[in-house]
Amino acid sequence: MSVYVAVSLFAGAILVFSAFSSFLQRIGLPGPLLALAFGAALGPYALDVVTIGSFGVPPMTLLEEASRVTLAIGLSGVALRLPHGYWREHRRWVLWMIGVGMVVMLLVATGVLWALLGLPLALALLIGAIITPTDPVVTTPVVTGSLAEAKIPDRVRFNISSESGLNDGLAYLFVFLPIMLMIRPDKSWSDLLTTVVLREVIGGALFGVAVGLAFGYLYRLVRRRQLIEETAYLGFIIALAFFVLGTGEVAGVNALLAVFIAAAVFGQIIPQSDEQKQDRLDDSMNRFFILPVFMLLGLALPFPAWGELGWGAVAAVMLALVLRRVVTVWLLRPALRPEHSRAETAFLSWFAPVGVSALFYSTVAEHETGDPLVFTYATLAIAISVLIHGVSASPLSYQLHRYQERREPERAADPGED
Repeated sequence: MSVYVAVSLFAGAILVFSAFSSFLQRIGLPGPLLALAFGAALGPYALDVVTIGSFGVPPMTLLEEASRVTLAIGLSGVALRLPHGYWREHRRWVLWMIGVGMVVMLLVATGVLWALLGLPLALALLIGAIITPTDPVVTTPVVTGSLAEAKIPDRVRFNISSESGLNDGLAYLFVFLPIMLMIRPDKSWSDLLTTVVLREVIGGALFGVAVGLAFGYLYRLVRRRQLIEETAYLGFIIALAFFVLGTGEVAGVNALLAVFIAAAVFGQIIPQSDEQKQDRLDDSMNRFFILPVFMLLGLALPFPAWGELGWGAVAAVMLALVLRRVVTVWLLRPALRPEHSRAETAFLSWFAPVGVSALFYSTVAEHETGDPLVFTYATLAIAISVLIHGVSASPLSYQLHRYQERREPERAADPGED
């Protein structure tokens, strides 16, 4: 089949989903869920209209590069969404959820998978690392758009955004530890320290800071001297994301972490009015990049391999997804009490979907290890998460809003009390 047929089908679906986006969100059918289902319906195990091989690129390569590009756009949007002063005012949330929360989520997910599925510990650790980070792409319907802005408090939306942006890049460290244990056990710890931690993670962070500062001050200069058209803003942001992604890959650093940090630094330097302009552009830009990658994933879902795993594996993966977050957030509740009320904590303890970042890391991990079980379990986790978190996002947002309205006087007096 011609690749143009597939492109036409994808574009037509995006047009329909975009036209009814507000209605679909209200009834609990967000874009990622519909795109995933649409891709699966077109694929070889349903209508057999399109296959992942129709695009003339090896399937794993296509999924890896599509998810990498989607993440770069999503991460830049997440970082630019955060208001000036966010990192200073909410450092408690960032330090606890990233510094401690990621480790706890990794341990919980790994423990559940290892105990219930009987996987080798290194493989359970690898899959646990892949599903640890909250996905910045799938969280978009809950942190942007009219529904999110009307129903979910800013601090909840911003904290989800910052966490999903940072932990997505830092998950690289957690994913490559079990990969190295599996492929180079004799040198795994030394390689982890010298290559992954020092060069790729720390190097990526420093690279992101340097680029964010340079282009942030460049933007302020050309804007102050009226050298840039107002309509060029979106092109500037997209080009910045791709520039950091490309140069980061060439430099051998963690390019996705560099993209997020560069955009975060850039967003804190540019004028607040331009930062607010990003919020209006973010939803449409994300929709354009998000939906195609989920359609591609829908085409590639390994239904026969899932069937071989059985329903017990489905239950175990779902339990790992849910418990990793519930246990972590409530365990850290005493430290996070000044940040969020009990109702907000309950919402945050549920809403931590996995999606494009898990897809990216699973394709990288399968390439490195050659174990097809990595992709099988990761895609199962993505499908479950997109379904349960996508369907529940709208009703839980409304419920949180109603609760906040009833308790607003008390919460205004002390945000940590509920």
